[in-house]
Amino acid sequence: MDYGQRLADGVRARRRALGISQSELARRAGMTQPGISRIELGGTTPTLPLLSRLAQAMESDLDIHLAPEYGEVTVRFTPRTREVA
Repeated sequence: MDYGQRLADGVRARRRALGISQSELARRAGMTQPGISRIELGGTTPTLPLLSRLAQAMESDLDIHLAPEYGEVTVRFTPRTREVA
């Protein structure tokens, strides 16, 4: 099971749903465009603090469900529907 690729797919899908470029996401998250590209290609696995910044930059909540015993991994960036304090 490739956790990095699941994260990569989730980041790419949410970024595209927002209609923003890798460069814009990088700007919002305080990263570089090549850093976003590496994440989206599955070439690196982001740390939890970076995942938090990415979720905030993509106006999303991030849910990760791991059930390795059953071979299940779910990564979901959900559009934020409430105000963040």
